[in-house]
Amino acid sequence: MSMLSLAMLALTAAVMALTLRPKNAEIALLLTLACSVAILFAVLGSAASVADTVQQIVAAAQINADYLAVLLRVIGICLLTEFTANTCRDAGSAALAANVTLAGKLMATVTALPLYLEILNTVTGLLNG
Repeated sequence: MSMLSLAMLALTAAVMALTLRPKNAEIALLLTLACSVAILFAVLGSAASVADTVQQIVAAAQINADYLAVLLRVIGICLLTEFTANTCRDAGSAALAANVTLAGKLMATVTALPLYLEILNTVTGLLNG
């Protein structure tokens, strides 16, 4: 699906939700959520090619594959956090969106801790060696 198609789908759903919201807020929210999920699945189809390209770059640069796994997990956490927080905001729950954002930041940090440790060990080795 092209970006133009995704943009048109999003704009159509936004206008329909805006029209429905005063009379039936629940249906408007479900419409927005369904459109968001459709866009997410359409974009996830491209994610495989991106992952393959990144994997080729990592192989060519002879970087540890574990680093790639951590990177992809952190990217997934960020994308899921953004999607969930935006859905919460659209539902009118700004406090829940803020908590989801905080949880996503913490989870990304925890997931990346092995990389931080590896960087610290490398720097320590360079300073001592």
